[in-house]
Amino acid sequence: PGYFIILYTSKGHSSCFYKMYFTRNFLVKILFIISFIFININTQELPSWNMPYLRPLRDFPYGGAEVLNGTEVFELFKASEEVGSYNMSPMLSYYNGMFLASWKNSPRDEDQAGQRVLYSQSVNGLNWTESNSGKRILFPNISTNANPTHLFAEPGLLLNGTVYAAASPIQFCLYPDQYQSLLLLREVKPGYDSFGPVFWSTYDIPNGYEENSKIHNILTLTDMSIEIQNDIKLLNQTRPTTYRPCDPSSTSVNHTNKCEYCENGCQNWTDVTNPTIENERTHYLLPNNSGDVILYRSKSKVPAHIYASVRNNLNSSTSWSIPAETNITDDVSNINAGNLPDGRAYFISNIMPNYIRDPLYLSITDSSNLRFVENYVLASCHMEKFFGFAGCIRRFEGHGSQPGLQYPQGLIINGDPGYLYTIFSLNKEDIYISRVSLDEL
Repeated sequence: PGYFIILYTSKGHSSCFYKMYFTRNFLVKILFIISFIFININTQELPSWNMPYLRPLRDFPYGGAEVLNGTEVFELFKASEEVGSYNMSPMLSYYNGMFLASWKNSPRDEDQAGQRVLYSQSVNGLNWTESNSGKRILFPNISTNANPTHLFAEPGLLLNGTVYAAASPIQFCLYPDQYQSLLLLREVKPGYDSFGPVFWSTYDIPNGYEENSKIHNILTLTDMSIEIQNDIKLLNQTRPTTYRPCDPSSTSVNHTNKCEYCENGCQNWTDVTNPTIENERTHYLLPNNSGDVILYRSKSKVPAHIYASVRNNLNSSTSWSIPAETNITDDVSNINAGNLPDGRAYFISNIMPNYIRDPLYLSITDSSNLRFVENYVLASCHMEKFFGFAGCIRRFEGHGSQPGLQYPQGLIINGDPGYLYTIFSLNKEDIYISRVSLDEL
């Protein structure tokens, strides 16, 4: 027994019918092959949530999660109208024995022209240089009337042992990135408040920023020393592999494994076809460096879900899986991830959809680095530290502002004990840092 299959094709005003005969066994084989291909295309395991979902109303204010024991919280910067009431998207690095915290600072509104980057430094993670005065400017306002510009703080770099602070008029979160041609850098020298001049990471001024560079005296790589030029060339190195712009002693005491970097290239986020995800993403490694994961923030309606792409071959820049939606919830906010010293992955986010971006949670995987099985409250504006619920209330008006603890960046410092540091914004106004002993994890 068999089956006749009639195929119909049409092109322009011409139409054709085709009648073909297939045996039943042949059709069964074809269907089996198609099913096998389809199943294998979709068998890539994605990061997943493997705990009860958080309940913002029933278990207010933490959704049922426990507060992580031993967490300390420090205020780094207090917003003011005089210095700038909008402060957001902080970055944190630790190189050559010095912490450097940086964040974007705007007079009033989110990403308005004139937005600059402020900073604070520390040698011990507890005592930080004063920044409330607004005098510690890492990257100044470079805006002009012809080209209104707002700057973002970017992840710091360690190149040939030299530390560089980074900023850009276009936000990105990982190196290498297709927007590195718009990267502003300056050398971070030993000691406090010691920096080199601001310069573009390219030999020519980026198109459209000629006036900005002239008025604000921004140099190019051509103006820098041969040593600095050789350092910056490493950012564009592709052979034999991309250069890891981070601490080479990442497992040593008083060093960090933090590295916002994808070996041999991150997924080109502009090729991602889903319109709800964008270049607010984070990265961590699979066990034994067998692969890596990029997690994407989604801007879909609440409750949003994190999207993920997995690569099982670090030697290829094109083997990333198509970003797919996970079952990990998100309150439509930025995210950050990394690896603990024992190899497990951690994820810091506003994972509970809530009335504001709060609390800030720390989620940890099992040894697979794909299945999240632990979740804790790192900090919340409902805590006594933030004067209870009063901490969740904004003090200033401004476009784009919203309450809650948000936009975190985590940083591991190895030691006995080591610490996980997390920098974040409160209400898009103030900047805070928390730390917790790795023994608690």
